[in-house]
Amino acid sequence: MFTIDLADQRAVVTGSSTGIGRATAIMFAEAGADVGIHYAENEKEAEQTAAEVRARGRRAALVRGDFREPKVAGRAVTDAIDQLGGSLDILVNNAGSVLKRVPFDEMESELWDDVINLNLTSVFHATRAALPRFSAGARIVNISSLAALNGGGLHAFAYAASKGGLISLTRSLAKELAPRGIRVNAVAPGVTATPFHERFSTPELLEKVRQSLPLRRLGTPEDCAAAVLYLVSRMGTHITGEVVEVNGGEHFG
Repeated sequence: MFTIDLADQRAVVTGSSTGIGRATAIMFAEAGADVGIHYAENEKEAEQTAAEVRARGRRAALVRGDFREPKVAGRAVTDAIDQLGGSLDILVNNAGSVLKRVPFDEMESELWDDVINLNLTSVFHATRAALPRFSAGARIVNISSLAALNGGGLHAFAYAASKGGLISLTRSLAKELAPRGIRVNAVAPGVTATPFHERFSTPELLEKVRQSLPLRRLGTPEDCAAAVLYLVSRMGTHITGEVVEVNGGEHFG
């Protein structure tokens, strides 16, 4: 009988002050893991995530860093690992954002660079920093997006491109790291009720999407966190290089 038991394991979840990252951190703690919690700006929300982890009897390490400066990602992950005790079992690369919806012919190169750095290049730096600190059988889960598969919403082409690149990186790393016993997978959420969509989508658009879904509801952070939890658990030991879509039937890839 398989059970989800992460007792005494150490995980780092980037972008975990709210939304999918927070839900993942809490689920990891409920399964017995200590969690490194990363945030960029919202210290109050990150402290709340840490409090939820500690309320479940686990350690929480809090680190800050703006991943639009990609090398910051490596330093943040290293700092979290040091606080947790020196080695790492699970890395969830979740930090990301559209930043701003801009028509293609109005996109400035600086904004393009920020989006790519935040959503893709930072994953390279975070993963590279974690690699020498991974324990045997370590797992990586990258949070991509439905945008990687369908091109994304209006004026979100840079975000879609970055998340598409993240899927390719996931599959390449799965091949490269398999001989070391490290599994690498991705979760691609559809429209999920998080602060992300409170900022970048209107209530009217969200309702339109909801009505179009076969399951007739938007995703929740917990829906996505559950997929992550499955992938890092014993139940997912023969899964690597996979992209798990969590979108209520919005897309059949």
